[in-house]
Amino acid sequence: MSNAQLYDASRVRIVALIRAGDPGAPVAACPGWTAKDLISHLAGGLGDFLTRRFEVEEGDDFGERTVRERRDQSVEDALAEWQRHRATADELLASPMGGVLVAEVVSHEHDLRTALGQPGARDEPGVRAALERPLQEVDRKRREAGGAAVRLVVDGATEQVIGAGEPAATLRVSAFELLRTISGRRTKDQVRALDWSVDDATPYLPALTMFGEFRDTPLDE
Repeated sequence: MSNAQLYDASRVRIVALIRAGDPGAPVAACPGWTAKDLISHLAGGLGDFLTRRFEVEEGDDFGERTVRERRDQSVEDALAEWQRHRATADELLASPMGGVLVAEVVSHEHDLRTALGQPGARDEPGVRAALERPLQEVDRKRREAGGAAVRLVVDGATEQVIGAGEPAATLRVSAFELLRTISGRRTKDQVRALDWSVDDATPYLPALTMFGEFRDTPLDE
């Protein structure tokens, strides 16, 4: 499937979820946001990608800005804005940025599912596709940091090494769990409790975070 198809499949599911759910539900994966805020962020974020509006003021945050600028939007307004931006995004989705957008929309789909108590779509092709760019990023960071390499066995078959050199540990994990881990939706204890080949995985945890952070409290999902 193309990035556009993967993005659209996730967007269709998100639209159905928000229309059937509570727009005021808190999104634990994105502290301070409601379900409606998450939709506003997806709409605004795509718009900013289209216009290359990535700069933020010192102390500000890209995601928070997209939400703040749309505090007065209704859910339907946010969905309409998202649809407008998507109508002109084919070229963007076909570019190298397409993988970033797939990772974004799929990750936030599962943030929304958790907020609304509607788990599902964990085996969709988009979940595995959403790992492509994050895995490239954590591999780059691990190589720059010089930490020991980690072998990933994803869904019992796919292998990838994060970092340079001979892997010092192996992690067997589902694509869904790996995506949630890399995107900062898991605590250190949760990651240590995964299926590692070593008794203590603590030295290898930095290899599995794109943003350098883990949650303080577990997500119930």
